[in-house]
Amino acid sequence: MKSIFLADAHLRDPEDQAYRDLLIFLRELPDDLDNLFILGDFFDFWHAFKDVVFSTYVPILAALEEVSKGVKISFFAGNHEISFGSYLKSLGSCYEKQAIVELDGQKIYLAHGDRLNPDDHIYRIWRTLLRNSLTLKIINSLPASLTWKIASHLSHGSRSYNGCKKIIPIQVFKSSATLLESDISSMIIGHFHQARRETFVTTHGPKPLYILGDWINDRSYLILEESQFSFHNYHRSVSESV
Repeated sequence: MKSIFLADAHLRDPEDQAYRDLLIFLRELPDDLDNLFILGDFFDFWHAFKDVVFSTYVPILAALEEVSKGVKISFFAGNHEISFGSYLKSLGSCYEKQAIVELDGQKIYLAHGDRLNPDDHIYRIWRTLLRNSLTLKIINSLPASLTWKIASHLSHGSRSYNGCKKIIPIQVFKSSATLLESDISSMIIGHFHQARRETFVTTHGPKPLYILGDWINDRSYLILEESQFSFHNYHRSVSESV
C-alpha cells in the first residue's frame, strides 16, 4: 500500500508556480498510489457555496476529480477551509477535525495541527466563530466575489507562511506526547510549514510525530510505503528516509 500526505499548498492563483506544479504533480501520481491525504490549508480560502465554486479553483478541482477515479482522497480542514460542502465530499472523505486511520497495520492520527495548542485561546475563539452557523449564513448571503475579496484581505494580513516557517509552541509537543500515549502508532500534522520528525518515548515504546513541510514554498510531501515513511520534495532528486 502506498499513501501520500501533503499540506499547506495555500492555493490561490492558477498562474502561481506552486499551483502549476501541484497540477503536474497530481497528473503524475504513481499508478500504485492508494491514498492521498490532504491535511489542511490546501486552499488559501475555501467555503462551500450552494451553487458555485471560486473560479480560481476550477483547474485544481478538475485534477482532483480525475485523481479520485483511482485514488482515495481524504481532506482535512485547516484554518483556511471553513466548510467542505457536497462537491469536495463527492471527491473523497472530509474531516472537520482529526481522524485515526489504519494503514499498513498502523493506527495513525491525522490532523491539520492548528488545534493542538490548548493555550492559543484567541485563535480557538476565532476558529469557532468563523465556523458558527450564523457566520456561515452571513457568508452564504454575500456574493462569492465579495467573500473572496474579504478572505483575501484577511489572509494577506496573516500570511506568515510565505517564505518562513511557523514557530511550533511547546504545547503542541505536549499535546502530541499525550496522544501518543494511547494505542496510536504515529501522528502526522501540517500547519507549521516545516518537514521534521520528532520521536516521543512513551510507555509503549518510541513513537513518531511527523510534521509536514509545505507545498507553497518547498513542494514537500510525505510518503508511506511498505510501513516506511519518507519525506520528499517535488522536482528534487533527494528524498530522506525517516
